[in-house]
Amino acid sequence: MTILEKDHRVGAVRGTALFVAAIVGPGILTLPALAAAQAGPASLITLGVLLVVSAPIAFTFAALHAATPTAHGIAGYASAAFGSLAGRLVTAWFRYGVPIGVPALGLIGGEYVAEATGGDKATVVTVAAAICAVAVIASILYRAGSGILTLLLSIALILLIATTAVLALPHGDTANLTPFAPNGVVAVAASALVLTWVLTGWEAVTNFTGVLRDPRRTLPKATAATLVIVALLYAAVAAPEILVLGPTAGGSAAPVAALLRIAVGPIGAVVAAIIAVIIATGNSLAYVGSLAELDSRAAGAPEGARAQRSARLRALAVPIAIIIAGLAAAALTPISTDELVSLCAGSQVPVYILGLAAGIKIFPAYSRLWWLSVFSTAAVAVLLVPAGFYLLVPAVIAVAVVGQSRIARRAEVADR
Repeated sequence: MTILEKDHRVGAVRGTALFVAAIVGPGILTLPALAAAQAGPASLITLGVLLVVSAPIAFTFAALHAATPTAHGIAGYASAAFGSLAGRLVTAWFRYGVPIGVPALGLIGGEYVAEATGGDKATVVTVAAAICAVAVIASILYRAGSGILTLLLSIALILLIATTAVLALPHGDTANLTPFAPNGVVAVAASALVLTWVLTGWEAVTNFTGVLRDPRRTLPKATAATLVIVALLYAAVAAPEILVLGPTAGGSAAPVAALLRIAVGPIGAVVAAIIAVIIATGNSLAYVGSLAELDSRAAGAPEGARAQRSARLRALAVPIAIIIAGLAAAALTPISTDELVSLCAGSQVPVYILGLAAGIKIFPAYSRLWWLSVFSTAAVAVLLVPAGFYLLVPAVIAVAVVGQSRIARRAEVADR
């Protein structure tokens, strides 16, 4: 058996590992500290609320899969509820909007490596390019990152973050919990904008239903396990940052490195860099793999390993170009990692809204699942406010998709 198993369906354990890799991105290393800089210890409550909100979002998607077993991912749910155009919109947003986030994942890993080695921008971009290359090559050669490598990455992530918490917490001081909300209630609410990306990732998870063994039974189990693991991981990062770093939690570009430096000395920055690269690689594998699944599935799954690799390569042609463009922009322009993340998130928000709103149409009115869909859709719709300017990207994509559909329809009428 190779380190990446080829085209085998996975059970609940590996499914959970795949989901964790998709949900927990490098943002876990920075977002809690940024929120703490705004709201102080009260940011822990904001983080908790967002993690709680992620539960109905996750189970809405799981219920949609159970209700529409022939549909594939959010695009399938949107098509079943609102028609084929809605499905094409979701596919286009995911195919053309999400890939710009992949170089951002790599850049976060690169920034931690640069912090540990004293490197410069060239170090950051080189590490980012290597992470992206691993994700692309693995997703072409092997199905959606579903092999044992993803399992190992997720296990390593859990162990490393848990180790960080265990080593750092003895240096904590409960005095750092006061003042609890130093900048007032408004700042606590504002910190939610920084942490909204805690909710993202489930749109990629739904594209992996095709690699699950017996998804009707496996999907709910993997979803529940993922929710618990993600909550524990964020708590293991956020609580030590508040208790150990205190008011300086948001002042470091690499807060986990600062934690480990306090706990174990200079070697801590090296350990933090390892954590960052592991998370960035796992998250990139999950996202690029889901892009390959989305398009290759739409084109029909060919027989044979070589044909499947060719299909995944064709599916990833445009995303690869976007990833390369993002890396080039990072290397040659002042564009920041935050801006790349925001560009990606601007397309994720409408994907979520259409996917969750599908439940309002599909589930019986006023049923438990219907209300779950209503709540989830409303919660995600709030993200339209912080998305703001970055919604221009999905808007342009939507205009192109609708225009292409109209041209195709007119051509079809003319041929009759």
